Amino acid sequence: MKVRRGGTGVKNALIILPDGQGNSRIARYFLKSVYEKKESKLSFLMNTQLYHSFTGPFPADVKTYSSEDIGRHQLPKKDLIAKVTSRKYHAVVDMHPSFNLATAYLTYLSHAPIRVGFRSRFSEHFFNIQIDRKSSDFLEKGYLSIQKLLNL
Repeated sequence: MKVRRGGTGVKNALIILPDGQGNSRIARYFLKSVYEKKESKLSFLMNTQLYHSFTGPFPADVKTYSSEDIGRHQLPKKDLIAKVTSRKYHAVVDMHPSFNLATAYLTYLSHAPIRVGFRSRFSEHFFNIQIDRKSSDFLEKGYLSIQKLLNL
């Protein structure tokens, strides 16, 4: 699978939405913008707290996790790993603007040909495509880069 100009885009992807109330507004906007695109089969993974903050129409394929699904070393527990790896994805996108070990590890374990995340000190170990986002950039700009990259 190649990401290239003029490509058809990713047809089967898992989008991991970021934790935290500060990110929920942007996550909702991103979710709405990609949800309306019917060409791709998108699945979403999000923290239960974020899930409960959403209103309105929601995609059918949403998986949730809570702090109880994350072990004491900030690694996902077996049940959460099984939930994510039970299906093969063409792409997995970790939308956390700051490095999140649990979701980066889930992205890595997916073995998806395209694993996207924001550049950080540790990102090269988990993602094969890294979005460079300077701290001064708006988070929306990074999300738009991901949307363009995957043609969503």
